[in-house]
Amino acid sequence: MSIKTTHEVVTVGDRTVSLPQVAAETLTEAGVSLPAGSTSVGAVVACVSAPAVPGARRIGSQWNAEKVVEQAESVSVDTVIVRITGDRVERYMALRDHTSVIRESGTETWVLEDPATAVAAPELDFCSVEWGNLLSESLEDDRGFTSSLSTWDGTIGLRCSDRELHLRIYKGTIIDVTRRTPHGATFTFVAPAHTWVDLVLSDTDDFMRRAISGEFSSTGDGYEYLRLTKPLNTIIAHARLIARKANS
Repeated sequence: MSIKTTHEVVTVGDRTVSLPQVAAETLTEAGVSLPAGSTSVGAVVACVSAPAVPGARRIGSQWNAEKVVEQAESVSVDTVIVRITGDRVERYMALRDHTSVIRESGTETWVLEDPATAVAAPELDFCSVEWGNLLSESLEDDRGFTSSLSTWDGTIGLRCSDRELHLRIYKGTIIDVTRRTPHGATFTFVAPAHTWVDLVLSDTDDFMRRAISGEFSSTGDGYEYLRLTKPLNTIIAHARLIARKANS
């Protein structure tokens, strides 16, 4: 049922895409029987449909249902690796109906038998301090970024799922990269891990299109978030730049 698009070595951004199939048929092929009306259909279908992360075993998962999938429905399962740290791999899964709408989704945690079979690159560990330092170094010589914030004194927060990074900025210069600043961020740009993967690793830089369509969220000062859309666009562009260096 699944079409693999992963590599032999596991990396952030590796994907699998399954062909559409009726949920009941998938369960039958896997030898699984669930009672009528079970709310676990989607999670089980995703589990048995998606291939395992190469060289790893699953140790946990979290699952959410926007609208519970029923056994008579046709669905497909997409997965993408969103984080690799040490011997741990996090993978996002989305269960789509026949109209490609995401009905249920979740994140799995896998442990690698051999950490050397995966690429744990700080350039792809979004919103970690190590990633933030690389981002700061990349932005340092960008005159467009420094000039757009030349009179600004504040903190931009970047959040990827449960990880948050603060960039303390004074008159166009990033003076600190940290998990938290004493007075918090002026505003925080918020996106789930799979969206960060799409933003940073896609062939097209479509941050502005996504921002205009309201795909992202923010906390803190909403006015400043909207006013500083251009610097945010530059930050994402540099995130894409350092990611390309990691993959070169």
